[in-house]
Amino acid sequence: MASSRSSARQRLLESARDLFYRKGIRSIGVDTIAEQSGVGKPTLYRHFSTKDKLISAYLEEENRLHWQWFEEAIAPYQASAKAQLVAVIDATAQLLAQPGYRGCAFLNALAEFSEEDHPAHRQAIEFKHALRLRLYQLSQQAGAHDPDALADQLLLAINGALASAPLFGPSGPAAQLRTITTYLIDLQCENTQEKP
Repeated sequence: MASSRSSARQRLLESARDLFYRKGIRSIGVDTIAEQSGVGKPTLYRHFSTKDKLISAYLEEENRLHWQWFEEAIAPYQASAKAQLVAVIDATAQLLAQPGYRGCAFLNALAEFSEEDHPAHRQAIEFKHALRLRLYQLSQQAGAHDPDALADQLLLAINGALASAPLFGPSGPAAQLRTITTYLIDLQCENTQEKP
């Protein structure tokens, strides 16, 4: 019984993830999610008592998947924080070129939920702060002259690429992501020793 419950929850979450990302969170109702997932509305409400709880679960899953993707991108470069920074940029550039790319789920959530007390708004802010912290840590380990500034610069370039790719495609301004960030990383980390 527990496995059918979790599989129903998983189907609901997968459908919500697909629909929220492709069509926008506010434009999709629970009826559409229940219909696409093949799970009845009563079961949907047993797992997620409100649409906001489903939105939060969606963003939690996006958060989990993002950090899994991040760790997979940097895993081959454990000996060099500088190489890890470049690997994150390369993986981001590949992400931007994927068919159906519609932007960053967290930036999209911020655009849809400007109310600071909305859970989706808070989760998106928390995610971006966590990303900035991780970029700062890698910048510091890479021996950047000013790891705070480098983390800010990289986050700005990444967010700019994430936002512009759906507008102009991966060959538009987003194609400059690697050029810009490699220059910034090299500028900050030249003649420095990486820290253990």
